[in-house]
Amino acid sequence: MDRRVARTKRNIYTAFFSLLQKKPMNEITVTELAKAADIDRKTFYAHYQTVQDVFEEFKKSVYDSVMEILAECEARGAGTEDGFDFVYFYDALHEIMTENLAFFEKLSKDTGSMFLKNEFKNVLKQALLDYYEGWGGKSPYQLSLYAEFISAGAIHLWTDWLHHKQVPIEEFRDSAIEVLREAWKMGS
Repeated sequence: MDRRVARTKRNIYTAFFSLLQKKPMNEITVTELAKAADIDRKTFYAHYQTVQDVFEEFKKSVYDSVMEILAECEARGAGTEDGFDFVYFYDALHEIMTENLAFFEKLSKDTGSMFLKNEFKNVLKQALLDYYEGWGGKSPYQLSLYAEFISAGAIHLWTDWLHHKQVPIEEFRDSAIEVLREAWKMGS
């Protein structure tokens, strides 16, 4: 991707997440998003048709990242008892979330943004379903339940920590990795 295009899209994302902290997505206009990104509307329309398109592209990029993470976790875990690197899995998901920390902190505290939290849970769930099709010989329905359990649990653990911060991040990280490892074992 051209550096100018990448910079423009990064500015649009930054503006988008900043505006999401102030108002619901359906109230954000192209005009205010373009102004916040310091671009004109014509530049916005060169990349997107609607504000929703920005969000859809972001979800797609998260999905692609999760698919890469899952492949790397299997490669790193090959030959181990688990066959999966849970530390890398958690740390990689953590990195995705910390890149947009203010946005995810808002999700953790704002009940009006529950649909956005659910959208990200669904991205993780779909990646798990796509990557582990036929996982452990389970039926598609059973696989869907395990993917729902793991993805909802991962997102909820993280947003709950953001909301309450009851323990230091390092303690949370170690505990969350162990919880995810146990949930994963249930599905395999």
